[in-house]
Amino acid sequence: MKKILVLIPAFLLAFQISKAQTEKGSQTIGIDVQFTHQKTSENIIRPGVDTYNSDFKLTNFNIGPTYSYFIADKLDIGTSLTYVYAKLDNQNTSYSSIQTSRQYGANIFLRKYFMFGDKFGLRAGPYLGYSRYNYKTNNDGAITTNKSDNYIAGANLALVYYPVKKLGISAMLANLSYQHSKLKDDTRQTGSGDNVNFNVINDGLGLSVFYVFGGK
Repeated sequence: MKKILVLIPAFLLAFQISKAQTEKGSQTIGIDVQFTHQKTSENIIRPGVDTYNSDFKLTNFNIGPTYSYFIADKLDIGTSLTYVYAKLDNQNTSYSSIQTSRQYGANIFLRKYFMFGDKFGLRAGPYLGYSRYNYKTNNDGAITTNKSDNYIAGANLALVYYPVKKLGISAMLANLSYQHSKLKDDTRQTGSGDNVNFNVINDGLGLSVFYVFGGK
């Protein structure tokens, strides 16, 4: 009986800690980080033409601050800024191509939290965003530059973990997005494009670390 009387306040405290992290009026501030690196080597055979080796490397680094406010229990709205650096290196016996890009962007989002106990949960919701890409391509010494304005709408799903009170960590699980792009190169030629993407866990490791404050 004494053990039960001791455990009841402990469970109530754990519940209150979990509730305080996602209750109305709470706020979060943090940083998002994502890193991707891929490397492939191929021996390409073109019958009757030639045979050559191709080495492909892709590096992508994403970082930016994020802020959110809980407009209701387990429902927050917020914004994030993004800086992305990417490098695509394609080397083979016929030619070499190196493309680098820098992206600056911002998103607004709405997220619903589904907590399983006092530490683990999921959060999901829609977002809208804008980004500007600056590309530079070097094809065997011939350099071209391009710019792209991108308008994005999508929804994502993330795992949320609170190791201690006031501190949270999330990991991206899946992302579905639609992107409309307007392109312009250094010859003033323009174009546009539309893309639909669905990414799951293996599309790089996307992590967010955030601090919870405010609330009751």
